[in-house]
Amino acid sequence: MPPVETNAKNAKRKKPLSCAECRRLKLKCELVFPCNHCVKRGLASICPEGELVNGSRRTKILASTEDLHKRIASLEEALKVATSSRHPLLENSLYANRKEVKNRSPPPPTREPGSRESPDTLPSISHLQLGDDPHTSRYYGAASSVYFSKHYLPPSSNHSSSPAGSSTIYDFSSPSDFSDLFPPYSRVPRLEMKEIMATFLPPPEVALPIAETYYQTFGWFTNIVQRHVWDEYLFPHIYKDPTAIEPGPVKPQWLALSLLLLAAGALMDLSRPPHNDLARQCFNGARACLLLDSSHSMTYVQCIFLYGLYLMNGGTDVSGGDTFWPLLRMGMGICEAIGLHRDGSHWNLNTALERRIVFWEIHGMDVLQSVSLGRGQCINDSSIDVEIPISTESDLNGFHAKTYELTKIWSQINERQARVRPWIYSEVTDIDKMIIKFQDELPYHLSPVVPPSSDDLVDPVRHKEAFQRNMLLLYINEARLTLHRGWFIRTLKESPIEPLSSPLKQSYLSCLEACRAIVSLVRNMIVLQGQLIHRRWHFFFHLFGACVCLAAAVIRAPTSSLARTVLAELESGVALFKMTEREELETVERLREKAIRAIQNSGSTTPARFHEGGSSEDLDLDLLGEGTTLTRATSSIPRAGEGIPSRPIDYPHHHAHDHEHHHEKEVEHEKEGPDFSYPYNQSTTYPTLPLIDQIGGFDSFASSSNKTLHSGAEGLDINGDPFAGAAMSTMLDEESLNAVNLEWNDFDMNAFLQEIGVL
Repeated sequence: MPPVETNAKNAKRKKPLSCAECRRLKLKCELVFPCNHCVKRGLASICPEGELVNGSRRTKILASTEDLHKRIASLEEALKVATSSRHPLLENSLYANRKEVKNRSPPPPTREPGSRESPDTLPSISHLQLGDDPHTSRYYGAASSVYFSKHYLPPSSNHSSSPAGSSTIYDFSSPSDFSDLFPPYSRVPRLEMKEIMATFLPPPEVALPIAETYYQTFGWFTNIVQRHVWDEYLFPHIYKDPTAIEPGPVKPQWLALSLLLLAAGALMDLSRPPHNDLARQCFNGARACLLLDSSHSMTYVQCIFLYGLYLMNGGTDVSGGDTFWPLLRMGMGICEAIGLHRDGSHWNLNTALERRIVFWEIHGMDVLQSVSLGRGQCINDSSIDVEIPISTESDLNGFHAKTYELTKIWSQINERQARVRPWIYSEVTDIDKMIIKFQDELPYHLSPVVPPSSDDLVDPVRHKEAFQRNMLLLYINEARLTLHRGWFIRTLKESPIEPLSSPLKQSYLSCLEACRAIVSLVRNMIVLQGQLIHRRWHFFFHLFGACVCLAAAVIRAPTSSLARTVLAELESGVALFKMTEREELETVERLREKAIRAIQNSGSTTPARFHEGGSSEDLDLDLLGEGTTLTRATSSIPRAGEGIPSRPIDYPHHHAHDHEHHHEKEVEHEKEGPDFSYPYNQSTTYPTLPLIDQIGGFDSFASSSNKTLHSGAEGLDINGDPFAGAAMSTMLDEESLNAVNLEWNDFDMNAFLQEIGVL
């Protein structure tokens, strides 16, 4: 008996207190093998006696993981064979085939057609157009890309600088063909300065009123050539005033700058037809001057700016911007080459202020063009340290300084718009806060709270101030529209029944509010600009984009609580296109009819679905640049401006007593002359809206979401519209309107007020 008892005690004493791994790691072991610690770490096979030593620890774990991956891959392959339909566990994000396990590398990111996007990112979108004709190949990024591609009219590739049958060497190519813009590519005949001045420079009695027109139109929103520079330097130098600050031989670049300024002013001269011969003559004279001196200078940069201003206002709408694009790139390259992107105070330059103004003007144009075309800006913000010029003699009210500040916000939008990496929604909200803060901090005379007044039409100072205020607010709201447009589309796709229930509803509301403001601002511009509005196509480009967004909101979400309010705003935008006889009227009218049908059918049908691929059903989204698309263009696109001959200029006599007679003669000539590519250059009297809107706050749509709206698409009740009251805030009498809009003396005010529903 005693020996047996001794053996039992020895056996009990030999029982381990813990496994080897728990002892090594100083962990409390459950003494049930394999213990939980070893099981969790994948070491059940070596518990309790085994122990990982040195490098074998990692090797053991990796080997176990590798076996597990192989096992999972085998099971997935078996599941794939056993199931007829695609099993949820075999989605790309979860499925790992044997090749991936073998290479131990993650698969490239792929997206199934029906898979949902990440809730916090927005992929990059773009449009590429290719064609046999080199003039038709274009890339448009995250902009209204299909609108651009459908409106681009490529220039002819077989123009010559001297058309056949021409009797003079001064006949230049078509005003729409500027593919040979600057040396070394220019086909412009090389002339001497005396010939250029004798042939192209208008006499001073013509140049002075044309320059005045420039500074009362373009000069209100661009400061590229300050007024005192023209008065004190350019005009005395070009016309050889004996008291000129810069005497001596005429400088080619100074003459080019003067001619480009006169060309732009002639485009806005209402006593002449659109795209008139004087504008074209001055423009071609500037080209001849730049052929003589293409050296890099600040004046050369100013010439490039005005060159683009002429191209984008002198013919075929958006095609001018595409033609100007490579020139703008060259201009920005020259800015870097001469150091305009660095502040002149570093070198104690006495021209530091002028350098700042010139740089911010052309940089602002580059950023806006880049955003409009969906391409990247030329100079990154991190490379710029130029101070914003404040309180200059030519910017007493601070308008230009504020546009330069807004350019910095536009730059941030463009940087995210052009990059390949997707947007993050937090970036959108941060930039949106910057825009709102910028608007809130505007001085009173530039802010949206300024009440409209009839004095804006009769007082020259108030008129200029009202124009600049509306222009700045237009830029602000266009920035918000561009910022939120992609998320707006996504909200309509993911929440078509009620977009206000979407987590992205803030972008939905912000986009609609920006569109409402743009419609209102363009209406104001029609009042302020009169007939000049027909020579300012970019206002209608912004209006078109706003109308497309409004139409998409109704078509894609007709059951939304805001659908009828949005439709009322769309009707207002379409009415502006009807009034001005723009070529986009057909498109927006088609969208309006589709929106009305969507609301009429919203009670009996499901919300509109998003179609795969391009079709007429997706016109609203195509025009917004909703996806990444590729089109191939044919070479049989009509060429704008072909066959318009150059004619000699007969300079009219500018005397006060015969101004009215001369004006009537020129208007008659404009009506009977040829159509210079613009659809509204016809014998039509265009009415103006007798009101100026006051832009409301950003929460107009949000506050209206709780309002009860009457049903039915016909006879929509907009009395509860949060911004309908402001839309009809100021009535102007016929006499004050005709005092500014000289060509509309036969306008029937009462009939028009009844037409738009005021009376």
